[in-house]
Amino acid sequence: MNSEGYVSLKSIDRWCDYYSKNKYLRGKPRTLDDSRQFSKIKINPYLNKDFCKKVSLYRGDISKLEVDAIVNSANSIFKHDGGVDSIIHDAAGPLLEEECRTLGGCRTGDAKITGAYNLRAKYVIHTVGPQDGSPSKLESCYQKCYSFQKDYNIRSFAFPCIATGVYKFPNRLAANIALSVTRKFLESPESAGVERIRRVSDTTHVTIQRVNRVAPAYDPLNVEKTKYDSWDKRNLFKAENNSSKPRFSMILPPPNVTGKLHLGHALACTVQDVIARHKRSTGHNVLWLPGIDHAGIATQGIVEKHLKSQGVNRQDIGREEFVDEVWKWKEKHGHTIFNQLRTLGCSLDWSRQAFTMDPAHTRAVNKAFLDLCKQGYIYRKKALVNWCNALQSTVSDIEVDNIQISGPTDVNVPGYDSPVKFGQLYNLVYKIDDSTEEIVVSTTTPETMLGDTAIAVNPKDARYSHLRGKKAVHPFRDTLIPIIFDAFVDMKLGSGAVKITPAHSKVDYEISKRHNLPLIEVIDEDGLMKNTEIFDDMKKYTCREEIVQKLNDMKLLKGVTPHQMTLPICNRTGDVIDYLPKEQWFLTSKSLNEKAAMLVKGGHLKLIPDKFVKNWLDWTGDNRDWCISRQLWWGHQIPAYKCTNDQNVVWIPATEKADARTQGAKLLRCLPEDVETEKDTDVLDTWFSSAVYPFAVLGWPHSNENKDFKQFYPLSLMATAHDILGFWVHRMVILGLALTDKLPFNEVLLHGLICDSKGAKMSKSKGNVIDPVDVINGIKLEEMNSKSKKMYANGLLSEDELSKALDYHEANFSNTNGIPRCGADALRFTLLSHDIKSHFINFDVAMCNANKLFCNKIWQSVNYTGLAYTKLKKIDGKITTDDLTVFDRWILSKLASMVKTVNTSMENYDFHLATKALRLFTYNQFCDFYLETTKAGFEDKNPKLGYAHAHTLSVVLNTTLRCLAPFMIYLTDELIEKIPNFKSNIIHNYVDTFNDYFDFPKYKDFEKWRSDDAEKKVNDIMNTITQIRELKGLYNISNKLRPGVYINTTNSTLMSDFKKNEKTILNLTKCSKLTFGDTPTDYVLKTTISNDTQVGLELSGEEAREAILRAREKLHKRIIRTEALLAKLESKYSSIHYLTTVSKEVQMSDKEKLLKKKKELKELQKLI
Repeated sequence: MNSEGYVSLKSIDRWCDYYSKNKYLRGKPRTLDDSRQFSKIKINPYLNKDFCKKVSLYRGDISKLEVDAIVNSANSIFKHDGGVDSIIHDAAGPLLEEECRTLGGCRTGDAKITGAYNLRAKYVIHTVGPQDGSPSKLESCYQKCYSFQKDYNIRSFAFPCIATGVYKFPNRLAANIALSVTRKFLESPESAGVERIRRVSDTTHVTIQRVNRVAPAYDPLNVEKTKYDSWDKRNLFKAENNSSKPRFSMILPPPNVTGKLHLGHALACTVQDVIARHKRSTGHNVLWLPGIDHAGIATQGIVEKHLKSQGVNRQDIGREEFVDEVWKWKEKHGHTIFNQLRTLGCSLDWSRQAFTMDPAHTRAVNKAFLDLCKQGYIYRKKALVNWCNALQSTVSDIEVDNIQISGPTDVNVPGYDSPVKFGQLYNLVYKIDDSTEEIVVSTTTPETMLGDTAIAVNPKDARYSHLRGKKAVHPFRDTLIPIIFDAFVDMKLGSGAVKITPAHSKVDYEISKRHNLPLIEVIDEDGLMKNTEIFDDMKKYTCREEIVQKLNDMKLLKGVTPHQMTLPICNRTGDVIDYLPKEQWFLTSKSLNEKAAMLVKGGHLKLIPDKFVKNWLDWTGDNRDWCISRQLWWGHQIPAYKCTNDQNVVWIPATEKADARTQGAKLLRCLPEDVETEKDTDVLDTWFSSAVYPFAVLGWPHSNENKDFKQFYPLSLMATAHDILGFWVHRMVILGLALTDKLPFNEVLLHGLICDSKGAKMSKSKGNVIDPVDVINGIKLEEMNSKSKKMYANGLLSEDELSKALDYHEANFSNTNGIPRCGADALRFTLLSHDIKSHFINFDVAMCNANKLFCNKIWQSVNYTGLAYTKLKKIDGKITTDDLTVFDRWILSKLASMVKTVNTSMENYDFHLATKALRLFTYNQFCDFYLETTKAGFEDKNPKLGYAHAHTLSVVLNTTLRCLAPFMIYLTDELIEKIPNFKSNIIHNYVDTFNDYFDFPKYKDFEKWRSDDAEKKVNDIMNTITQIRELKGLYNISNKLRPGVYINTTNSTLMSDFKKNEKTILNLTKCSKLTFGDTPTDYVLKTTISNDTQVGLELSGEEAREAILRAREKLHKRIIRTEALLAKLESKYSSIHYLTTVSKEVQMSDKEKLLKKKKELKELQKLI
């Protein structure tokens, strides 16, 4: 037994060795009372030399044996219910059970073979022992097991005691049968390749090795586990600096270093990986650069939660120690992310991996800030910003979720013990100065009235025109505020009058600038009231309640009504955003925006799909300045110093304190030693460092010295999600123009956002996030829940998020007990089976599991081809394309069409059209039809037919797998080199000019195989086969009955094609004979294929005839019902009432239903 607990073949004694070591057994009675006594059976060691050398006895766990094939004593429906069967299934894993379900059971005395999956064997042979004590059936079990040896090249078998357990077959008799069949097998020529047969006291195992063939079933784990490391060691993904190949460059949008990748990352990575691999296989020198983003706000928030779960507060440990903790987090989770990218198969150039807090990137960020300051794009001012109290920082618009609230709604707000009610409109009264009049204003934030500096009405509102020039009395401040007129005010909203609070409303702030209103700040950075006297230091929403009560007491509250509103929520903390005036660094971009807009309009920057051009023009048309300061500890500290002399202050952009002091002294007109300098404690917005990422990672600002920058900048393509078009893509473009005087890329591919199977966007708050690695490896429901609970324990999920996650798991994965193992290839193929250019992409695990079965379908087609090649016979002369059958030419014509579609789709980034074409061709045309047509050819007396099929199979598989290669990277790498072929193929030969990459198929190489004639002939045959199958299905005729087929046609060409392909038609329809001419009896089922062709089925036997008569009677009744329904519908749809009252859209829909029902009737009548 090795260190992993497995038992090798060499470690088990052969029978002859066992006999020598256990001579004390001689002379003892040969009892075999139970399976534990099996090892005491003795034979004469001289009876058969090979028998003694090739048979071993072993007592122990059969699943631990390292043999070619393990034999499983199964039941007829493959339902494992204890004993050896359960031991084998438990050790092999769930994929064994999945494959068993596809076998359709097994008869007593028969055997079927599957893959071994997690076992150390290559195969599991499932045999069903007799329950009735039949010796002949048990003998058949062993014979059927040994029959697999030749086809699968099995060199070692391990058998259990078949049928001696719950089936109670007599032990001694069972042993004698086993030994007798084994001895006969070993004496036969077929056993020449067998090295050892082991008998196990609990089970017996058989293993088969196949030369130049693959395992019997596809197992993604076995296929994928070692390939990536091999590719990496061979430097397959490394871009060359001095290559003469056309270049293609991309960067991976750096995922946040906040933990693990999600399915959104998996989609983005797969899209780019497919592009990168396709480009390499078409001869490009590809740079796909990996990296991770420091993600200032997100990472600081997560690390704070993690520390909090351990009882640590960041303010207690200080900035330096907290930053150290974040670096530890990065070291831990950065590797996790890269490992996940490897698992997904991302062909990234790891020699160039980047991190946005690396020293080189930090220098580039500092340089960008200083250069933009010099160019006048960056400046410092006081303005209104998004402020998160919980985070104690400004946040960008992308970190704000604008939640729609339809009416009174309780919302949990950090820092409050009970929920806060939103979705209410408060109607407040302001008295008009020197008048008995009053004006009612409507607001959703009564607490901010303490900072009101005006009341605004629409200049067109006649109700208030007489108040022009008037002022209102503020109820809590000893002051008057003006009534102003502004077209922005909605006359229909509430009273048509609104309060203006410039310090705490973005809209009011803009109005204040038009009317020169002062700013009065009444909410501070902690969400407490200030500058209010009686309400100071009170929480803002507590203050709201107090103010409303006081207004009510003062008779200044006209009422509170339900109101639909938008509530800005920080998506990092769940806190309600405040708008506060703060002095910050801003970037102005009006001139750069104008240039960016013109570049898109002029076609220099291409947005794919072009529906996003409007969004682009909206972003570039919004010239509001970008606040780039953040009050965080984690991030790029702003390279600027506050220089003070007496009461005079200037801000100096600089990386060194001495430089800042010198420059500050000049502006302050004093000596440098009289200047106090203090570095800005704020950090830059993460989007700022992300905006310089595409050129910084390639060596900017040392662009003249860096080969990567010279060769790969600008990037060929930027692929990312459409939701960050403005936040990231737009900013990369404007900073690229400002700092490099070039577009950072010429094409932008914008893909959709991942949603769950029901269309809900995946997020922690909804609990519907799926880990792509769980889809690849599979995960039990219990383990899914444990992972979520662990995240909650580490502070990464709130209690509410945990509850929703557990509910989502139960609702979606309880029936399957988790997520089945699908493999990376199935996941990748599933993701790109959707139109990535759509806004949203619904991901369904069930679809992914179906694509794993598609992988197995491909696998089996290669298996079939390998077996087919072994049936080829010697031929005289050469094989030429003239020997190809009509089915060969048909599949080659379909192959050419598929290659054309795939190439066009890849160039246009329409990956869903490529995957659709590949699936249709591989599943429906190649596997389900063409492969079946070749079976007759390989058995035909004319051996050239088999060779024609063999040449075709090889080319079709090779070409299909190469088209699939960018999507299914592991499967195709495993199979392409195992496809059997001839030294020179008569159809097409691949030379793989691009070294380590399989050449991608070109349509020009297959265009000559397009054949309308072959497609028509085979389509006619396929249509006939389909009609026969439908006829059998309609009358419930099983394949066991094997009816005869009659074809009556006046089309001589069709008749000739039918006669040439008689075997194929019978094989695919499971019928017994094919007769041409009129149908001879009344007991023939008929259907019309075309005007000149009819097909009939004849069944023999009185019972079958009675079944036909019953079925015909049902068919007549169905026709009568359908005719009656049609008459009723036609009467309804032609009535005046219907035509005048029902919409055109509904009428069109009803017309389609009517046509469909008429077609159904026509098809039914054809069957009579």
